[in-house]
Amino acid sequence: MSEEQEKPAFWEKLLRVVLRRTVDNLVDSFDHYSRKFVRAAAMILAGIAMALLGIAVIAVGVVKWLALFVPSWLAYIIVGILLLVIGAVLVAANK
Repeated sequence: MSEEQEKPAFWEKLLRVVLRRTVDNLVDSFDHYSRKFVRAAAMILAGIAMALLGIAVIAVGVVKWLALFVPSWLAYIIVGILLLVIGAVLVAANK
């Protein structure tokens, strides 16, 4: 009888160790991939912000340059239409 009582205790301990290691590995994997995802998302957002800032600076420069040849209101309209066309092409290319 004492052997039968020891066997379940051994299997219970083994099962607990296996479950603990499995859960620890799952938590570590989730932590690793969640950090990787957050880092990638932050880099993408930073890249988008920098690209938008660069486009804005270039657009203002183009407006100032065009204002030398045409009235400034027309330069803003020309640059606005140009940016609209570029945006429409990018949206159409992604569909």
